[in-house]
Amino acid sequence: MFSWHTVIWIFLIQALGYGVKGLVGFGNPLVATPLLSLFLDSALIPPGTLLLDAPVNAYIAWKNRASFRWRRLLPTIGAVLCGVIPGTLLLKIPFQRGLKILLGLLVLGLGVELATRGRRSAGRDIPWVRYGVAFVSGVCAGIFGINMLIVAYLKRQAASYDEFKGGLCFLFLAENLFRLVVYLAAGLMTPTVLLLAAVSVPAAVAGVAVGGALSSRLPERGLNACAVVMFLLSGASILIKALFFGA
Repeated sequence: MFSWHTVIWIFLIQALGYGVKGLVGFGNPLVATPLLSLFLDSALIPPGTLLLDAPVNAYIAWKNRASFRWRRLLPTIGAVLCGVIPGTLLLKIPFQRGLKILLGLLVLGLGVELATRGRRSAGRDIPWVRYGVAFVSGVCAGIFGINMLIVAYLKRQAASYDEFKGGLCFLFLAENLFRLVVYLAAGLMTPTVLLLAAVSVPAAVAGVAVGGALSSRLPERGLNACAVVMFLLSGASILIKALFFGA
């Protein structure tokens, strides 16, 4: 059971994370997971967040289904799913400090990538590179519930924003459903995880609603800047705490 103090913090952090999703369309695990891991066991967070992400991604994927590029998308999904299994096994190994250090480095790296993306030209799609990135992204999804490494790659390769958004959300949905099965088989869907998800539902609804309302009033450049700042601050906070306080 969570104390009222913990429930309030969970609500505020999840509202912030899903507010970012409402603003920029993705990234809620990057914001919420590092902050939640400051006071929750890392093994609780990915399963609890998954129960919220799956229906959201299902809705967005259905709305954008006409934009899918199936021949490229399905093998990429397969590579992500292959990475989820070893990632989930690593999640059950009790080295929480090491997991948090890796998580901090991951979020910082993604923040730097997002900050410098606009100065880089789009690259050629190389299948084996895409599959490698997708596999590592799946491993990160299994451990941290963060499947964002593939986002940076697909963003540069998409012919249009609709293609990127539709394909990415379908990939996320497939990964969510597969990870749900893997987590159930691994015994990770505990009563505490379900309680975390239940506490997070109203926060997710409120965050997406507020973020969506604000997104129509802010320019795209401003939205990206907000997301980058949040990713960098979250990554730095969890990394510093893990390195210097061992928590």
